[in-house]
Amino acid sequence: MSYWTENNDLLDREAESEFLIKFLNQRVADKISRGVSGSFVLNIDATWGEGKTFFMKGLFSDIKEAGHPVIMIDAWRDDFTGDPLTAVVAEFDQFLNEFRSQDRTVTTKVKKAGKELRRNVGKLSLLVAKSAAKNLVKRVVGEGTDEIIAAAKEVLPDSAKVDKFIDDATGEIFEYTDANIDKFAAKQLERFNEAKNSLASFRESLKQAVQALTTKDSRPPFFILVDELDRCRPTYAIEMLERIKHLFEVENVIFVLSTDTTQLSNSIKAVYGNDFDSRHYLARFFDRSYMLAAPNRTKMVRWLFENAKVDITRVSTHIQMDLVQIVEDISAQFSLEIRQIQRAIDLLATIAIVWESEAEIELAIIFPMIAAFLRGNDLSDQKKVDAIFLPIVSNNPHPRHIANFNVGGLFQTLLPFGKMTLREVEREITRRGTREREDPSAIAYQILLSEYNATRASSSKPLFTTYAQRIRMAGRFHSGNGQ
Repeated sequence: MSYWTENNDLLDREAESEFLIKFLNQRVADKISRGVSGSFVLNIDATWGEGKTFFMKGLFSDIKEAGHPVIMIDAWRDDFTGDPLTAVVAEFDQFLNEFRSQDRTVTTKVKKAGKELRRNVGKLSLLVAKSAAKNLVKRVVGEGTDEIIAAAKEVLPDSAKVDKFIDDATGEIFEYTDANIDKFAAKQLERFNEAKNSLASFRESLKQAVQALTTKDSRPPFFILVDELDRCRPTYAIEMLERIKHLFEVENVIFVLSTDTTQLSNSIKAVYGNDFDSRHYLARFFDRSYMLAAPNRTKMVRWLFENAKVDITRVSTHIQMDLVQIVEDISAQFSLEIRQIQRAIDLLATIAIVWESEAEIELAIIFPMIAAFLRGNDLSDQKKVDAIFLPIVSNNPHPRHIANFNVGGLFQTLLPFGKMTLREVEREITRRGTREREDPSAIAYQILLSEYNATRASSSKPLFTTYAQRIRMAGRFHSGNGQ
């Protein structure tokens, strides 16, 4: 059974996975045939809640099924590490260690390649650490002593004495003399050349490791999937992109990153400032970006509603509309993302679990309140609740509709009854007489009378008056995965 069948692919991602694998294979083959070296980097772009991780797991499964070596990295899980190089290489190293082939020669070759890669990674990691050391002097190496001292004074307090500097990579202390400046510059150049050689050795050992994986059942390109990059610390995300760009430029290697690119751009601006062109900055790391198709909301909402196990003996509606249609329509009006819709349905299910009345919850009233709550309305007073059903448009109240039904008018009819007991409500409705069945006022009367008939709690207030408090209490729960 495929990953997509096993996991109920309601987002219709299987076709996209198949398409992207074919595209990437062809792209790499084209690069090699044209003599263009280096890896290929694809960015999978989708907003929060549109199933990026679900897609990446399916893509991973399909790549593996197609016979390509593949690893997957959860960048958010690993961003506690100091350097993303560690996370990527550790996953790659584990893959090489666990690799087995019926041909012992191939297995031996892969093990040897892995050993050589580890050796070069060790040297490269040390140099990366050294180059990361903050060193004031490196910005003016080659200039005279006076210029260096002047630069130091620019960034040090007036009380500080500037007569020495420290090589952060080695801890060595230098006096400010022209001879020592020349010595320091020579060391910097020596390290630079050492880094170049180590980088070349690392890339060559990575290339050899990828080539060693060519067997009857496994063939390049080697896919490296990086998920949750947009959830990482901005500095870690930037470093990950830099490492991919500069260290892994190796033939037959494909990186597939999943990001909410807008969110990642905003995170990068937090580091470099609001005026920084973060979109352009990101574009230089990606060979291509692919926007995942928007999910089929109707199908997704129906599945979420059914699988949330909402007790429909306690939730119903008196308007002539399917429950799922109400959820879908209101979710669209409040611009809820898929995960927010999931959260909204979960809140509804939570309220239904502890619902003690024999009367049913009216979905057409409670769900707009839940949606508004998830969009920041804390439902703490009547004005805030009124604004959900009677939003002000061009300085005039504009009753909210669900499809063609005036749910704002329904709410307006219910509102005055909120101050009465159910017995008083029953008497008042009887006095007023019946209305046309589809009229919002008639629906309001049906809701109230059905509640009175179900409970016979003559001294109680109508239950719709408790919805806001129940939503706030249910909203204090947090799921284990942070949603």
